[in-house]
Amino acid sequence: MDIYWVWMSLVKYTGPVLQKRLLEEFGTPEAVYHASLEELQSIRGISKRAVLSILDNRDLMDDARSILQSCEKKGIQLLKYSDPLYPLDAKNCKESPILFYFKGNLQKITQSVGVVGSRRCTAYGRRIAEELGRELAVQGIPYISGFAKGIDSYGQAACISQGGYSVSFLAGGVDVCYPPEQKGLYRSVLENGGVFLSQHPPGTKPFPIQFVQRNSFISAWSSELVIVEAGEKSGALWTADFALKQGKTVYSVPHPIYSLEGKGCNNLFTKGAVPYLGKESLEVLRTTKNAGNSTSKREQNQELDPIIQLLSSQTSAAISSLMQTLNMNESTAMDRLFALELKGKIIIRGDIVSLL
Repeated sequence: MDIYWVWMSLVKYTGPVLQKRLLEEFGTPEAVYHASLEELQSIRGISKRAVLSILDNRDLMDDARSILQSCEKKGIQLLKYSDPLYPLDAKNCKESPILFYFKGNLQKITQSVGVVGSRRCTAYGRRIAEELGRELAVQGIPYISGFAKGIDSYGQAACISQGGYSVSFLAGGVDVCYPPEQKGLYRSVLENGGVFLSQHPPGTKPFPIQFVQRNSFISAWSSELVIVEAGEKSGALWTADFALKQGKTVYSVPHPIYSLEGKGCNNLFTKGAVPYLGKESLEVLRTTKNAGNSTSKREQNQELDPIIQLLSSQTSAAISSLMQTLNMNESTAMDRLFALELKGKIIIRGDIVSLL
C-alpha cells in the first residue's frame, strides 16, 4: 500500500541505504512497519537509533495519510523503488531514495542525457545548451536537468520546443516551482509531456542541502552527463562528481583557459571528463539501426572512458602510471577503476590494471 511507502520515507535516521536493506530483508514497507524489535535488531548494520526511530515513529502514518490526500488533490503520483519505471541504473546508486513524488508524464527511461551548468551563464554557454537541447529532442533522448535558471532551463526550453521529453528534479516539492520566476517554463514542461520529480512531499520548500541531494539524482538518472558551463565553485560540479563516482561518462564543454565562467569545466578534464565538441560527441547515444550490430549504447559509452581508451593501446598498466598519464588524483582514479571493475571491463591485481 502507498501509505506504508510514504511512512517509511518519513522515518528519520534510516536513509536510502538502510531503507533499501530493510526492503531486501522484509520485502515491503508494510512488513517493516509491523516488524518487532528483535527482527529489526537482526538487520546487518542497523543502529540502535534507527531501530528506535522505526518503532517510535509509527504514528507518522497520520502524516503519510495527509500527504497522500495532498497528492490526490494536486495530481501528484508516487514512484516507488519497486516500480518498473524506476530506472535500474538509478536504483543501483546509493543516493537514490525509495520513493519519488512526481507530477506529469513519467515514461520508461533507458537512455538519457543530463545537462547542467551555471545559473549566470554566458552567451556561449546558452548557445551550446540550446543546441544540445534541440539535438536531444531530435534524437529522441530524454533531457535530464535540475530546472535551475541559466544552462539547465535554456537547454530544457529548447528541448521541449522541438517536441523532446524533459525530466526535471526539484529540490523542493514537485508542486513548488523554484525558482518562482520560471512558472511559464514549469507549465510548458507539463503541457508538453514532461515530468517533475522530487524525494520531498508536496509543499516542501527548497533548502541548500536539498540542492546537493537533487544533483545526485540528476546524475543517477542520466546515462551520460554534459557540463556546459561551470565556474570553479559551481554547483554543477557536484553533479559531475556524483556522476564520475557512479561510473557515468561525463562530458565537459571546453572553455578558454582564462575563462572564469568555464574554469570548472576545464578542471573536469583532469578528473576524466570527455570533451564535448558538439552534437558529434553524442553519436554514441543513438540507437543503432543495424540489426547485425548488437553493441549497446551503454557499451559504446564505456569506450569513451579515458581509462578504457588508454588500456586499449597497452592492455595493462600500473595504477600510478594511469594517474600520472590521465592527471587524476588517487580518489578519483580509484572510484573510476572500481566502477569499471564492477562492470566487468577491467581487472585490478595489486597495482596493475588490465583490460578484459
